[in-house]
Amino acid sequence: MKSALVLLQEVRRNGTGASAQLAEYICEHPHNACNMDVRTLAEKTYTSPSSVVRLCHRLGFEGYKEFRRCLLLEIAALGSEVAHQEKQLTPEDSIAGIIDDVTEKNIQVLYDSRHILNAGTVEQCVKLLLRSRAILLFGVGASLCAAKDAYLKFLRLNKPCVVNEDWHSQLLQARNSDSQDVAIIFSYSGQTQEMVECMKELKANGTPCIAITRFAPSQVAKLADYQLYIAANESLFRNGAMSSRLAQLNVVDILYTAFASAEYDKSIELLARTHIKKPAP
Repeated sequence: MKSALVLLQEVRRNGTGASAQLAEYICEHPHNACNMDVRTLAEKTYTSPSSVVRLCHRLGFEGYKEFRRCLLLEIAALGSEVAHQEKQLTPEDSIAGIIDDVTEKNIQVLYDSRHILNAGTVEQCVKLLLRSRAILLFGVGASLCAAKDAYLKFLRLNKPCVVNEDWHSQLLQARNSDSQDVAIIFSYSGQTQEMVECMKELKANGTPCIAITRFAPSQVAKLADYQLYIAANESLFRNGAMSSRLAQLNVVDILYTAFASAEYDKSIELLARTHIKKPAP
């Protein structure tokens, strides 16, 4: 089931205008909002009924009725845990407190991403990967870590894949691609200009693009043929790119597992053959 609150949190953090205004109010007053009709909610948030409907469509709901039903069910299921607790890092935090806070954030981002990720889109992406000639991987900074992880995983399944650390090499990789390849672009922000440039080259060559990115309007999401959205709140220490990296790695694990499952017998044989035995201590 889709999570209305998780999707709204992403719009609240990254949206603008009426959509962000609506998301802010609903996240702060979920119990009140789910008891309002479209017009009442619009009046309460100084927006318009059409803005409410547009937000519902943006979140993947058919309309306000489906959105409100989902919100009601979620509130009933979560009870007192309905609101996310945002925590900031402070100099006074103890080591024990940091351990708890970081671990809780990582658990939460995986839980939230589960509700954002569309199973149908994942299935389409796996079919695309299976029939592709090669998987081309793109990412810079922390996102490059996720790209490298994907490379190592698909290498075990003998799937041709390419990852380059240098951005200029990634750009050349994009220019040499064609429609038989498939590209996976890792960009949490969705605005990384190096990735945007690579995607333009990929699109010009007719190469299908899968973007692993946050749930928000962005250049990367717009250019991609398939969007695998992640939830990530980096408020603890954004420059560390912690929860976003973990969310990306989780999507890689999902794609890899689904890919292996689609060719189960072959994958089991390959995994056994490529297992590297460690010497006994």
